[in-house]
Amino acid sequence: MAQGFMDKLKSAAGKVADGAKDLAASTKLKMDITGLQGKIKDAKQEFGVNVYAMLEQGKTIDDITAAFATVHAAVGEFEAQVVAKQEELKKISDDNA
Repeated sequence: MAQGFMDKLKSAAGKVADGAKDLAASTKLKMDITGLQGKIKDAKQEFGVNVYAMLEQGKTIDDITAAFATVHAAVGEFEAQVVAKQEELKKISDDNA
């Protein structure tokens, strides 16, 4: 009887430990997502500032288009990372359901 109780106690402790690991992992993923969203916003804002300066300097539309392509690629990469982290977060959530 004591052995059965100890097995149940060990099982419960394992579940608590797994829950704590999942909570830590999901918290880190949420922080990563927020950080990436901040990078997306910063890249777009910086692009706007740069375009303003480029227009003041009389740069051509080709220069602006090239700058946009660079920023667009970076933003696309950040967005792909956000999607991947959201999928990881969903997997953790689904595993605990």
